[in-house]
Amino acid sequence: MKFTIEIDDNNIKRFITFIGIVIVSYGIKNYNKEELNEKINNAKTSFYKIAKKYFPSKFKSIEKEINDEVSAIIAENFPPMEGIENQYEIPKIGKDAQTILNHLQMIHDKDINPDDGKLFAYCYPTNKEHEDVVLKSYKMFVHLNALNPLAFQSLRRMEVEVVQMAIKMLNGSNEAKGTMTTGGTESILMAMKAYRDRGLDIDGIKDPEVVLPISAHPAFEKAAKYFGIKTRYVQKVDAITDLVDLKEYESKINRNTILLVASAPQYPHGLMDPIEAIGKLAEKYKKPFHVDACIGGFFLPWLEKLGYPIPCKFDFRVPSVTSISADIHKYGYATKGSSVLLFSSNEYRKYQFIAYTQWPGGLFVSPSMLGTRSGGNIAAAWSSLVSMGENGFMEYVNNIMKTSLAIQKGVTLLPLGNVEIIGSNPVMSIISMRSNVVNIHAVADSMEKHFGWKLERQHRPNSIHMTLTPAHVAIEKVFLENLKFSIQEVMADPNLSKKGSAAMYNGINNIPLTAIADDFLIEFLSKTYST
Repeated sequence: MKFTIEIDDNNIKRFITFIGIVIVSYGIKNYNKEELNEKINNAKTSFYKIAKKYFPSKFKSIEKEINDEVSAIIAENFPPMEGIENQYEIPKIGKDAQTILNHLQMIHDKDINPDDGKLFAYCYPTNKEHEDVVLKSYKMFVHLNALNPLAFQSLRRMEVEVVQMAIKMLNGSNEAKGTMTTGGTESILMAMKAYRDRGLDIDGIKDPEVVLPISAHPAFEKAAKYFGIKTRYVQKVDAITDLVDLKEYESKINRNTILLVASAPQYPHGLMDPIEAIGKLAEKYKKPFHVDACIGGFFLPWLEKLGYPIPCKFDFRVPSVTSISADIHKYGYATKGSSVLLFSSNEYRKYQFIAYTQWPGGLFVSPSMLGTRSGGNIAAAWSSLVSMGENGFMEYVNNIMKTSLAIQKGVTLLPLGNVEIIGSNPVMSIISMRSNVVNIHAVADSMEKHFGWKLERQHRPNSIHMTLTPAHVAIEKVFLENLKFSIQEVMADPNLSKKGSAAMYNGINNIPLTAIADDFLIEFLSKTYST
């Protein structure tokens, strides 16, 4: 994949002039190197959008190349399901139950089975006994609606109890409050919304900003775009530990800051942000502080109880932490669509809610993004936590960690490829690998082609990611043997780095403007959800 931009001399002159005006207008002397680069990149993006609007003919070749590349990726990844009829219209006469179930089974058979232990994201399988009670609980309450807690008091009771169990686990005080959401993204969205509204109400902040490491979950960026918040990313990391640079972090804090963010741990590499140190910055500048523990919230407490080393406190024991997000549908082993957003007190949580009294349909108040919420997920979350118990959680964590540590050790002993673990010592079940010798994405392609391992591809830096679950316990011997084979294959054949995901990520990284890369991804999503 290789994108090119054809711009004639006059447009180049206009571009340089435009950039110059922008830099001068902002005052180059007022910005450090990182801020200046940000201004220049923003100016380039603005120019691209303006030029695309007023000189569309100059960008036809770019649009065509994007379309061709996306079409090729779609064809490769979503081949037709032979022998399975498409259902693009509501049938004139409804089909019988067995026909429907047969059809669903046929398309489901095309999916990867998470129980096989070859998938390293998205699903967190456990065992049949646990999943049976969770699914039966889900089915019992699936048609009930948590929109109005007065209508189905069983749902209110279970939600309150789930939240209290999470608060207790994460060392919240009696003042701590929370709500359930449908996942980590919604938890983060609601936290950002709450702090935006609080910043305006308490401090009169009309141009809100949030300070966060570049490794923070993209749900924060999503929330920023939804709610008109500026994200101030900390790009710099320590060359040895790969941890966020605290000096740069502090330099981003200003009078418009409504929130500081850290992750426990961050998803890309499984590294714990220096939460206690960032907490001290929150205290110093009197700013709210959110810990995104969506992936670690139901893992780290048991890891700590088992005696594994934890780099720092990560929950409400850090006095300046004002909120925590934690997903029950990850290491809480509930059905998809359940998370909690916890606040240190109702003084913060109340800004999450929306009230509206002028609707003719009645008084309206809502705690989260959704109105209707299925009771199934609330019941499944409650049942999962009660079914697992501390003993069940600790058993799973211990088994997963044995596999995680064995893989980490095995990677360090690989005799070729110079493959290394990012951060050298990830805190829990997430492992990310990179190499300055072999194309790591091509290695992932080889692992998938020959052995079925579905490793996640990442960039900045290029790496491959694996989140371990109970389905991966004891895979280390086979996995490491397969990894060694794939490294050897890629080193022996340089052409493998020009195919598959390796070529795609190389192409994306070579796109000269972020805005063009964004167009590529949006076109990909558009075609993904088209007939």
